[in-house]
Amino acid sequence: MLASELKYSVELGLLLLGMTILLGPIVALKLRIPALIGLIAMGTIFGPYVLHWLRPGGFVATVGAAGLLYLMFIAGVELDLKEFNKRRNQAIAFGLLTFVVPFVLSVAVGAWYLDLGVNGAALVGAMWASHTLVAYPEVKASGHDRNPAVGLAVAATVITDVLALVVLAVAASSAAIDDTAEVQASAGEDGAVPLWLGLGILVVFCFVVIPRLTTWLFTHLLHARTERFMWALTAMAAGGVLSLLAGVEGLVGAFLAGLGINRNVPARGELMDRIEFFGNALFVPAFLVSVGLTIDPAAAFDPSTLWLAIVFTVVVLVGKGGAALIAGLVFKLDRTEAAMMAALTMGQAAATLAVAQVGISTGLFDERIFNAAVVTVVISVLITTYGTRFAAAKMGPPAVQVSRLGDHVLALTPVETGTAERCARLATAVANEDGGLVTPCAVSTRSLPRDEAKELLVGFEDALTHLGHDTEAVLRVAESLRAGVTELAEESDASVLFLPVPHERLRRELGLGDELARIGATAKVPCVAAAIGDPEWQRVVVITGDTRAFMTAEDTILAAEVAQRAAAGLELPLHVLVAEGTERPILEAEATYGSYELRAGATFDQLGDGDLVVVPGHVIADAGFVDRDHLRAGLTHLSMLVVADAGRLASIRPPLYPLTGTISATR
Repeated sequence: MLASELKYSVELGLLLLGMTILLGPIVALKLRIPALIGLIAMGTIFGPYVLHWLRPGGFVATVGAAGLLYLMFIAGVELDLKEFNKRRNQAIAFGLLTFVVPFVLSVAVGAWYLDLGVNGAALVGAMWASHTLVAYPEVKASGHDRNPAVGLAVAATVITDVLALVVLAVAASSAAIDDTAEVQASAGEDGAVPLWLGLGILVVFCFVVIPRLTTWLFTHLLHARTERFMWALTAMAAGGVLSLLAGVEGLVGAFLAGLGINRNVPARGELMDRIEFFGNALFVPAFLVSVGLTIDPAAAFDPSTLWLAIVFTVVVLVGKGGAALIAGLVFKLDRTEAAMMAALTMGQAAATLAVAQVGISTGLFDERIFNAAVVTVVISVLITTYGTRFAAAKMGPPAVQVSRLGDHVLALTPVETGTAERCARLATAVANEDGGLVTPCAVSTRSLPRDEAKELLVGFEDALTHLGHDTEAVLRVAESLRAGVTELAEESDASVLFLPVPHERLRRELGLGDELARIGATAKVPCVAAAIGDPEWQRVVVITGDTRAFMTAEDTILAAEVAQRAAAGLELPLHVLVAEGTERPILEAEATYGSYELRAGATFDQLGDGDLVVVPGHVIADAGFVDRDHLRAGLTHLSMLVVADAGRLASIRPPLYPLTGTISATR
């Protein structure tokens, strides 16, 4: 085949794109510059202005356009919504501040220095008011990713991105309306729908329809991980298409669709890994390469372009740095934390390049502005990378990170017939609050053959999958149940152990059995022992116990947290029984309250049929003879979760009731 025939073939385009994606990060690593810059540079070298191997249109441009959508989609999927809600007020304040200050400066530059119209100046403002956390991997590597200043910068990202994309949508749509009919059609003219109505429809679709539809699909139809991954792509595309039909840029819908599917994709799950892998391996690098194809080095190094890039860089430094300084003073952060916020928010990449692409495609920007924007992105990436490293070094050793309760629930497979589905619901309820992962596990020992353990594990994994959870089962062969579970917990960085205990054993002995007691005694993370009774759950009841000692108070707080999660996940009312003379636990959820007298033999009298009772371990350990008899009788018609912090679950056994035998998993 002639070279001319090969020139613009899909095969050649795929080969060159693959070479570019491979070589870009390697060259960047050798030069000690961010990989993002290496990809853009390789796109420029292989592009039409240098080697002429790749052209702006065609295969690479199509994959690059998909990469832009995917980049915004990943930003929505990966956003830590709980962290955002936790620091909501400060995040909103800092987000608005770090948007408004550079936006005003940028609009002024666009209107007076560049002499652009209202839409063009607004688009310049949107370019530099947003930010991309390019240097976040540097922060994670330094161990400071749980620092409050970093949390504010991360949470503020959603504010700046959404506002920038709204400005982008309004400016681009206004430009399309003012332009010719041909341009209107290319911008998505089904535009009898007003912009405000189109945005309203898009928000409802992404925040109401997509979450509910995703939950239903994951629960009833899509159980294989490949199917769920394809649904994620479909949701992204649906958001993008609806954006276009509403007269809004597709990347807005992709970002909102990512937020809509966020809670159905655990941050540490295999599905998230596949979404990130697919994007990081192909789509996102292809977008960066496609940006490089549009850069004319001669034009980029033109004195007027370089001068404009310097102006843009000053806007970013003053705008983002000033906003971080003000926020640091208001929120009483030290200088290094304010410096970290400034360095993180100075990064410009995803949203900036997206706005620049839209600006040049709609005719609001000329090539000089676009080239200057790309040069500024390169400069900002260098500033944010090295600035973040400097701030992290000044902050000193990171504080010890404490995992959130539901980050990673390691759930031992239940051995009682008919309890797998309800154990799965409880474990999932604990994890969902933190967008966490549930890993079902089974341990094969001499008394539990591998085939039998695997059969139990498959059933438990299926129960979790049919609840819509993304999970990966683990089968361990070990000398004992305790050794297998504790070693796996440490290897997998579990945040809590979920330990099903045979209901009849807890009712008869008020104990967990030797093996589970040993796990509770040696575990380095909190433990939840679950005894599942026959009646369907009607409400969740948490008994606080004696909270006057430090350790018992800690376990009560933990039990209250588990109870809140169970009530929210199972959609059941929450009732709190508070011991007289002790303080009420602070709860975020709505609850009703009752009281009881400590050691008066009436601790469990207020429990009813179908109650899911959550107790700290010391409540059972401190129970008197009358309470124990009442508990044994009550356990015939209720279920119980016994909660204790690391190393304390073994102490639940009351005096005079020694543990005998082992649970059925160790028979």
